[in-house]
Amino acid sequence: MAFNLIDMVRERFTGNVMQQMGSAMGEDPSTLGKALPGVIATVGGSVAERGSTEAGAQRLMSQLNEGGYTGPNAGNEEILSADTEERGQGMLNGLFGDKLGSITSALGRSGGFSNSKSAGGMMALVAPMIMGVIGKHVRDNRMGAAGLGQLLGGQKSLLSAALPAGLGSILGMGGAAVGPRVVEEVHETRAVPTVETVRRQQPIERAPVHHAEPKKKNLSWVIPVALLALLAGWFLTRGRRHEPRREQAAVTQPARPQAQPQPQQRPVDTGVGGAGTAGTTPPVARDAQTMRQAIDSGARSFILAGVGFEEGSATLTPQSDASVGQLASVLREKPNSRVRIAGHTDATGDANVNRQLAQRRAEAVRTALVADGISANRVDVAAVGAEQPVASNNTEQGRDANRRIEVQVLSR
Repeated sequence: MAFNLIDMVRERFTGNVMQQMGSAMGEDPSTLGKALPGVIATVGGSVAERGSTEAGAQRLMSQLNEGGYTGPNAGNEEILSADTEERGQGMLNGLFGDKLGSITSALGRSGGFSNSKSAGGMMALVAPMIMGVIGKHVRDNRMGAAGLGQLLGGQKSLLSAALPAGLGSILGMGGAAVGPRVVEEVHETRAVPTVETVRRQQPIERAPVHHAEPKKKNLSWVIPVALLALLAGWFLTRGRRHEPRREQAAVTQPARPQAQPQPQQRPVDTGVGGAGTAGTTPPVARDAQTMRQAIDSGARSFILAGVGFEEGSATLTPQSDASVGQLASVLREKPNSRVRIAGHTDATGDANVNRQLAQRRAEAVRTALVADGISANRVDVAAVGAEQPVASNNTEQGRDANRRIEVQVLSR
């Protein structure tokens, strides 16, 4: 049987479960039943969107294993328990961050709930069930991260189509998974007739060429005149043949310093998670004490040392856990503080690809902080890419320095 995330999760919510949920939430069970596919699509769509990339699948695989969702009880988790709802709420914070409020409100309206709290509570119960269903499928089929990514990628169009109205734009999905396929189909259906049409029209296109030949004869008198004009122009410019050299020098000389100033401009902060002050490099925080000092001293940002990723991906290395954990402990000490995690890369490769990688890496750190108990609305992310280097990209050491995570302090 083909894997269908919506149907498999919906099977877990039996009539008895829906009755108990309705009593607990003060909602009509039939209303909950009608809203259930949309809730599954909303939560499952976000999981599929994140897990369908290589880095996202690896991260999700770790979360499935660590959460016990690939264990012996996978797919049989108890739905109506305080532990399930608490775990689910943590997942929702990690998945949606500061969008969670608007998402629950939209679900409340589209699902006909009496209040948005019911929608939020239902999402919190659905999230662990989604993880359980996925984890059981991974376990039973002995999937690795690559297989998991393919599985979730195949679910994106199904989940996107089941989203309640208005949710796609909030989630940033909006049929994004379907779009490329639709375009391909349109091109494929047009491809055959286009070739045939061109072949039919070839004789028609050649005909005007033969009719145009008399016009070429009529213009033959222009050629001698054009040659005379060229000769006249050549004689006129012979006397000024040194002038182009002077003009070239005037253009070339200013261009030389333009290739030089990059080392001076690299440290400049543009205000998006970069250097704390224009022309300076942010301080490097290597432990909780130096992170605390950077925040208390008024620094706009600091480099989070010890954070690394697998090459070309957004998967945090095991050695990164200590640094991220120390940052989480400092943020717990300062409950009013908010930060922005900014991802930086070196200048190797395509700039847009680098910026996308920087975005995913910043989100990976944010997800780790949320998993460590930091509220999602306290952590923003920014993709800077290679735009704010702190060292030369011409050396391996410089490129290593430019590949970094910066923590920009938004409030203290």
